[in-house]
Amino acid sequence: KQWYQRRVAITAGVWGGVGLNFFICGFCFLWVNVAKTIVNAMWSGEWVKTQLNLGEMVTGCYITAAVLVSFGAIYGFTSPTQIMLLCIIEPFMMLINEHIVLYDIHVKDAGGSLVVHAFGAYFGIAVAIGMGIKASRLPSEHRTTTYFSDMGAMIGSVVLWMFWPSFNGATFASDPLLQGRIVLNTYLAIAASCATAFATSSLAHRGKFEMIEIQNSTLSGGVMIGMICPFHLEPWIPVLIGGLAGMISSMGYAKYHPFLEKFGITDSAAVQMLHGLPGVLGGVCAAFACLHGDFGYMYSYDTTWTSTADMHRTRGQQFGYVGLAIVCTLGISIVSGLITGVLMQQPCCPRVHKKDMLVDHDFWNIHDHGSDPRGKKNGNVMANPMQEMKA
Repeated sequence: KQWYQRRVAITAGVWGGVGLNFFICGFCFLWVNVAKTIVNAMWSGEWVKTQLNLGEMVTGCYITAAVLVSFGAIYGFTSPTQIMLLCIIEPFMMLINEHIVLYDIHVKDAGGSLVVHAFGAYFGIAVAIGMGIKASRLPSEHRTTTYFSDMGAMIGSVVLWMFWPSFNGATFASDPLLQGRIVLNTYLAIAASCATAFATSSLAHRGKFEMIEIQNSTLSGGVMIGMICPFHLEPWIPVLIGGLAGMISSMGYAKYHPFLEKFGITDSAAVQMLHGLPGVLGGVCAAFACLHGDFGYMYSYDTTWTSTADMHRTRGQQFGYVGLAIVCTLGISIVSGLITGVLMQQPCCPRVHKKDMLVDHDFWNIHDHGSDPRGKKNGNVMANPMQEMKA
């Protein structure tokens, strides 16, 4: 007779994770166009209508992506009303930061390593801190996943992996040569991060792979190469950058993220490991790229030390300005995120109680009551129909 060891795997906030992402995509894409008009008026001093075209649609998608990254840090313990407040505030702050980085500091960020990924990640983590949510207080039985939900997420990762180069090069449709270089550099980096993420995960877990690391760290090369993907690089450079991104991200999931949770820093999807750290390191890579002596070797696309707005900068000066852009992005994202988190905890916003965190049933009509982990009986494996049977 064969005995089976059964492990129940509760899917944490499946409908909320997917459904509210869908809501954020629709609402933010519309709201961003209004926010652009207001932010542009703040700088120019006059109201000018936002011209809707393909380019504006792409930048709107970038800003929406940053909000989705932030949502990854707080999903499971926020109500729809709190999420709507997040969707209203964050695009404003991101547009302000983007304007400062691109037009005041004069640092370009083609793939959004700083202004999209790093900003979204640290804004979301700061929101969680501002809300006072401690990782140790989240019900542990609500935080595990099933074999099948992980497989669905893995399919999403594969799709992202295939289309990440188009994300980095979407705003350069008018320059096919440059866009081709961006696609090539991104593919080299993201392929390298895929390889090193698998290797690092295996080393960190004694010869076995951890699914959450494979779902996320394999994509980190596309984040880290984003800021310098337009540069004319020899192939080994994006491969090195992507390889380092995969190793750092995977090891971060395995070791650094649990360490942060012990100190009460909550990050539901560990967005810091895929978007935060690789985004900041991408900025660091761009800063050091500015120090290269042969101007003909790296195609700058008015991104680094070249004449920008009638300003002429040396390599060292632009190195410093890229560093300033990193500090500016982290400062605005963290401070505004903390304030947003405090606002989201005010009585006007319905809150999620501790026992209801990471559970869909408070905000969705779910007719399968057996899937509610709050009603799970000890030892009753069939209390949840979404389960994993492990021999």
